[in-house]
Amino acid sequence: MASTRVLENAFYVGSYMSGILYGVELILYSMTIYAVSKTPKTRRPRSDKFFTLYSTALLIMLTIDISTNAFWGQQMWILDRGRPGGVPAFIADESSIWYQTFGTTSSIVLILMGDALLIYRCFIIWGSNWLVIVLPILIYLANLALGILVLITAGTPGGQTFSGRTLDFGTPLYSMSISLNIILTALICGRLLYISRRVRQTMGADAAELYTGIVAILIESAVPYSVCGIIFLIPYVRGSQTSIAFAQIWGKLTCLAPQLIVYRVVTRRAWSNDTTSEIAFQSRAAPGNAEAMQFSTQVQITAHHPKAGTDPETSPWFSGSDDSKSIA
Repeated sequence: MASTRVLENAFYVGSYMSGILYGVELILYSMTIYAVSKTPKTRRPRSDKFFTLYSTALLIMLTIDISTNAFWGQQMWILDRGRPGGVPAFIADESSIWYQTFGTTSSIVLILMGDALLIYRCFIIWGSNWLVIVLPILIYLANLALGILVLITAGTPGGQTFSGRTLDFGTPLYSMSISLNIILTALICGRLLYISRRVRQTMGADAAELYTGIVAILIESAVPYSVCGIIFLIPYVRGSQTSIAFAQIWGKLTCLAPQLIVYRVVTRRAWSNDTTSEIAFQSRAAPGNAEAMQFSTQVQITAHHPKAGTDPETSPWFSGSDDSKSIA
């Protein structure tokens, strides 16, 4: 029976890194829930409820993925270590066991949830332009169909996620998903950089930094998610078992990348339709009119938050806090 040393090492390293990233997700989720809870209900947008449920669903899916991998590793190395044939026999017999298929399902759901949020954010950043997201939506629907096929083949007797027929369907699934990530990342980055240059020309570098800082671009466009996906895809399409380690790391980023975006949304730092409209209005104003720009920004913030005070000492909207300075 073929050696499984590479697979075991890759699985161990991936599981170890997954535990670290799971801790990061727990912190981000807690910060998100806290940010929503501290906002008074009278000023809390309806989207906060959706993003709370969305974040909770992300955490549940990630917990299932982490738990099933941990239990599978325990079975492989501890509970079933005396099985005839050893670890290779265990992998051949138990890769399609029900709880492992359950974990694979949670991973694919995370991919679909993350891609859906990126498509939505791309739509918002491009000013609700439906034409921009036609191709991403078509790719997303194809990924949905391929994801179902992967689950069917992985759950059949002898099915393995990284070999056989599952690999035949998994390669186009992950290739298209990562291609979708790259397309959306390029669209979002390009839009933010374009607006940054336009705002910088009319309002100056300081104003442009409010909306298109490095951190904002990295998070909104999910650059780390796309980069890690490419790193995983290269060994995966070659059939290398080392891809298991990268797959586990990338799988956790399918949760962390959208969770970071959600956190920016609930803390009012993310882009919205209002932000896009505001920038379009300000970029048409005369350059150098700093007082008019500041006044228009404050008027819009007050209109959206009627209960926000105007005293700089008591109102977070006009204080020197990050929330008031960093819309993007």
